[in-house]
Amino acid sequence: MNTKPRQQSQYDFVKDHDQVYFDLLRLARITEHYENDQNNKEAYKKAAITALNQLPLYAKTHKRLIPLLNAKAHKLNIYDQLLPQSQQLLTTYTQQGIVTELAKKQQLNNIIEKLSEHNIPLILLKGAAFAGVLYSPQAPRTSNDLDILIQKKHWHQTVAIIKKLMNYTQKPQPDVFGDLYELSFIPKTKVGAALDLHSSLIHPILFNINEQQLWENSINHPSYNNNLVKILSPEHALIHQALHAYKDMDFGKYNLVDSHELISVKKPDIQKTIAIAKEWGATNSLYVLLKNCVVIMATELENDIKNSNKVNILTQIKPSLFTCNALIKLLKSRFSQPIKNSKPLKYRLNQTMAQFVFTGSVTRPLKLQWLFVKSVFRQGRQVEPVTNEF
Repeated sequence: MNTKPRQQSQYDFVKDHDQVYFDLLRLARITEHYENDQNNKEAYKKAAITALNQLPLYAKTHKRLIPLLNAKAHKLNIYDQLLPQSQQLLTTYTQQGIVTELAKKQQLNNIIEKLSEHNIPLILLKGAAFAGVLYSPQAPRTSNDLDILIQKKHWHQTVAIIKKLMNYTQKPQPDVFGDLYELSFIPKTKVGAALDLHSSLIHPILFNINEQQLWENSINHPSYNNNLVKILSPEHALIHQALHAYKDMDFGKYNLVDSHELISVKKPDIQKTIAIAKEWGATNSLYVLLKNCVVIMATELENDIKNSNKVNILTQIKPSLFTCNALIKLLKSRFSQPIKNSKPLKYRLNQTMAQFVFTGSVTRPLKLQWLFVKSVFRQGRQVEPVTNEF
């Protein structure tokens, strides 16, 4: 956490949250570059106490980070100096998070066991991938569900296996594309987490994802003694962070903590990451994510450290001024996310425009829209602009 916060106007690619919101994001970092100056350390601790004492006002938005904030309070030896309400919140959410993450791990072990019986490999994504890699069981970064990627050749067999373990559930707001590349399942009992089963990281028409490259570069998850349980390479994982942030149209929440730790701990080759993003058509998404990491989280990009290049490696993929302004308007729009579980026309228009701006392509979004129209006519449904949420 910076003891001298930057001015909010510098946070171009996020909504206009107040400074405490960003202070708590920074405070959740595990990897930090402390200065040895004792005065700076004391100032850091005072700023941390101030931020954590306001945590009850941010419990809903930062709930996935509270175990990390609890760990930081104890690491800094400031827990006893916090207000009782903040202490109780930190302790309760951490205890709950540890229990729920343990239950998810047991649930995941059962799924892995059944898929392994048929020699089906899988790649764990997002929270499931980061558990035991970036975060410890004692201070987890909690999540609501499990995300698993399966190769297309194993898709139908995997779905049949999962249906024996869990119940298929339709998405809360299904559209024409519905289950095109992602199926959702819920436990047969009330215990356990939902599962999102992916055949692709994101809609394959919008981005040129090289699935073969993705699987060939995947690595074994260190928490499982199983060669069939993989995680994405650091470079692919970082791009996935960017693509998922684009899908949510939110580059300024817990995903910044994940991305900061991914860069700091796994040290992806940023030049290689940029090259892959260019192949996939994901450079604008990657730029926004990395820019927010540097500006908001004070993340140090490894390539810049090696080269002592203060000009910043991001200049290689910085969009034009016109595109940057469009990205800012789209992300800051009050219609960038559904409103009270509804998708008004302005939301759908914002999402449709985002397809063109983030992909930097005209043909791929048009191809997707044309596929949408054909699907509507086949199904006899009323036409609405297609969004990122399939």
